[in-house]
Amino acid sequence: MTDLSLPSQPSQSHTQALADRETVRLALLLAVHTLIWTVGAWLYRTNLDTATDMLENYVWGIEWQPGYYKHPPAFAWMAASWFKLFPRTDLAYFALSSLNATLGLCGIVALARRFLPMRDALIVGLAMAVTPIYTTLAIKFNANTVLLSLWPWAAYFFVRYVQTGTWKSALALGAAAALAMLGKYFSITLLAGLGLAGLMRPAWRAQLLRPRTLLAVLAGTVVLGPHLIWLVQNNFPTFAYADERIQEISDPFHVMLLEKIPYALTQLAYLLPAMAFLVLLLPRRRLAAFGTMLRSLLRPSLDRNLWWLSMGTFFAVCAVSVLTRTHLSALWGNTQWFAIVILWVVALEQRGLELDTRGIVRGMTVYWVLVLALSAVLGYADAARHHRGAIEPRAELAHAARQLWQERVGLPLAIVTGNDKEAKAIAFYGHNLTHYWDMYEPGNTPWVGRADVLREGALFVCRSSDDDCAKIAAAFTRARPIAMTVHKQAWGLRLPDYRYKVFLLPPTGWHEAASPAAAGSKSTS
Repeated sequence: MTDLSLPSQPSQSHTQALADRETVRLALLLAVHTLIWTVGAWLYRTNLDTATDMLENYVWGIEWQPGYYKHPPAFAWMAASWFKLFPRTDLAYFALSSLNATLGLCGIVALARRFLPMRDALIVGLAMAVTPIYTTLAIKFNANTVLLSLWPWAAYFFVRYVQTGTWKSALALGAAAALAMLGKYFSITLLAGLGLAGLMRPAWRAQLLRPRTLLAVLAGTVVLGPHLIWLVQNNFPTFAYADERIQEISDPFHVMLLEKIPYALTQLAYLLPAMAFLVLLLPRRRLAAFGTMLRSLLRPSLDRNLWWLSMGTFFAVCAVSVLTRTHLSALWGNTQWFAIVILWVVALEQRGLELDTRGIVRGMTVYWVLVLALSAVLGYADAARHHRGAIEPRAELAHAARQLWQERVGLPLAIVTGNDKEAKAIAFYGHNLTHYWDMYEPGNTPWVGRADVLREGALFVCRSSDDDCAKIAAAFTRARPIAMTVHKQAWGLRLPDYRYKVFLLPPTGWHEAASPAAAGSKSTS
């Protein structure tokens, strides 16, 4: 007897199990990616960052202030919280940088999930993960890169609110928007961009005009409240700092508009790896896919909600630049592209181009091997050619200075000051908590006063070539300088010597007899 029954189809439960396994696989790729870039950054950088922003984050954050003279406090708080749990090492700091980027990628995935299935949302996250925005440019954790984690989540809660209108979404939106502002005031462009997107879409506009939106305003005000009070009490120091940094230009209006073209092209260049990632997941019509993604940037009709969500902040950034008559830094705009890959995936699906993830593990493995190899090669090259950022012996100086203080004073080092980089390095590298004091502009570090320095004692560190620093330190401590020579060793290379002068100011009531003192100079490696 002939069996005329139809071939059995995969059961719904089997199909769901396959989908679940693929979701887990793609999520694990993001986790491994975080680890790879932590190690890659550590291989590439034998110090943290050249400008020592990361050291500054830490010395600010441990004071838990509602604001600092340069920036609002979110990224400093994040650094301080991180190092309450982890040792103060370069590797741990790069882990924070990488985790901050991944937190932003998770926000992008959550945002994508409002428009796409989970599988495609994870593909969106992986596509953004291979861009310089979330990799090489994210290594330095500071007021710019903290927005990588804050902006996508603010956008997610915005979309969730305009789609659902619930009071919980309104409160979450307000809190997320306020956190973005606590990261950097430049986040006003994000809020303007989201507002523009909301106003341009009728359903979203109707939701934003409901009284419930006032809950978002209320939540934002509560979160921002302590910082706003601090601003008023301290006469808006962050605004004064921003005004000093902004370079106002007097170019004609049309020249300022034309300046936005290279800015836009630079942003597109940052996004090219994400485009390439999606193209490589297509088994056919790759050139057509590339063209589709490029055209989507100029065609709102493909998906008007996503187009305005993707481009609204870009328009806001350009408008703020024109209105304030300032040049745009390409780095300022990196965080605005939280929705662009979602738009591209939707555009590809509209053209019938389906992404195939079967080779994604192999492709990401090759990418990771290249990342680690290039990081090691470039890290060695920087050390071998004595790049300044690679050869400064910051951790070594901190170890030697702390050891000297312990030998001479015999108490934990409470306060350090002197040259900016060196003093902050000594504060960061070490086991006990040490506060940083700005001896040049004491108002910048109000958590330590002159009376605190005299009472608790301090170590003053100066580069040997900086006579002004040495004069200030000698006048304050009334002590003779102790010469110190330190060098770094990296990649099997003995790097050049750096020379410093250290002045010790023991705490009030300290007696030299309580701790053995050693006279003369100290040289250490």
